[in-house]
Amino acid sequence: MSRYVIELEGVTVRKGGRTLLKRISFGVPQGECVGIIGPNGAGKTTLLNVIAGFERFAGKLSLFGRRESWKLNRRTRLRIGYVPQRFQVDPAFPILAFEAVVAGSIGRLGLFRSPGRQEKERAMQLMEMMRMAHCADRPLGHLSGGERQKALLARAIMQEPDVLLLDEPTANLDIAVQKEFMDLISEIYSRQGLTILLVTHDFNMLPASLRRAVLLNHGETIFDGDVDRAMSGEILSRLFQYPLETFDRNGKRFVSYD
Repeated sequence: MSRYVIELEGVTVRKGGRTLLKRISFGVPQGECVGIIGPNGAGKTTLLNVIAGFERFAGKLSLFGRRESWKLNRRTRLRIGYVPQRFQVDPAFPILAFEAVVAGSIGRLGLFRSPGRQEKERAMQLMEMMRMAHCADRPLGHLSGGERQKALLARAIMQEPDVLLLDEPTANLDIAVQKEFMDLISEIYSRQGLTILLVTHDFNMLPASLRRAVLLNHGETIFDGDVDRAMSGEILSRLFQYPLETFDRNGKRFVSYD
């Protein structure tokens, strides 16, 4: 039996005459936090969509020791939580933030069971942990970008997944909100031991729990290893095709460019 909960072998995605992913191969053991990092258009979201069961592909995908087709079965899908990059909600849509979080439990309960007291208590605990309990009775479409992303994260956790996929969850958020969200990722990781794949293009804003980086460019893997090694000027310059340097400050490494 494979030691990986996620394993890709030669995964390729082609659309409209373009190759979005080219023979991607790597495995993720249970409980690892991995960054999928690269510039815009590198294939990061496409890769996440393959794992989530949203994208057709050639090659081999195995999840939890079982080979999967591009369309995941319901049982496997329930074991994967997903937080998208952008989630637009009509301000007039009549769903409260608390209701949106509780709805994350419906997949586990089944269509003919409604969330009960236990699920509602769990939802409020998650909102309190994410410091957004004060938003519980506000319409989801009225929340700020950061509040909405935290609600989506709480909703994904309510699903009780084994794997959490995060697609640039802090894109277009203020720096302080980005830092708060990444701290939440580390807190959830330490509390629940989930396997986490985080897609990002920002090396300066990574959760402390992230130890491994898979770097993509033009649909190909150019590096897979320790995140500190990935933060070298040599590798980053090759990744972004631009001369970059890194420097340390207060125990953290940052990227700079001329």
